[in-house]
Amino acid sequence: MAIGCAFGLWFLGVVLAWFLSGPTGGSLAFVLMVMALPVMPILGMPAAGGAARLLIAIASSAVLWWILGQVVAGRVTKRPVVGWREWLREFFVVGLGLWIGAAGGLLLGVLVLGAF
Repeated sequence: MAIGCAFGLWFLGVVLAWFLSGPTGGSLAFVLMVMALPVMPILGMPAAGGAARLLIAIASSAVLWWILGQVVAGRVTKRPVVGWREWLREFFVVGLGLWIGAAGGLLLGVLVLGAF
């Protein structure tokens, strides 16, 4: 399920890039894609690209999302009665840390590149 949520974020980024042209659409799409593939800043994806880096980012992010989904499932199943609402709440709490870390990587890259 966590991989499906990441795919949904990526797909929303692609759709936004199609419908919103210019810097606004591009930046929103990029932020959503970094939320979907949080390993991109570690690989230097904003500054350097390439098919090999993208494939590594997709594969390692999928593993990361799978592990996150397993952690969330383990945390939720400690309760006697659970549903999707409880899973989504835990997923948001744990996933928020992952998204904050990816945003921190982007900010670190911006500082290193001298954009601020």
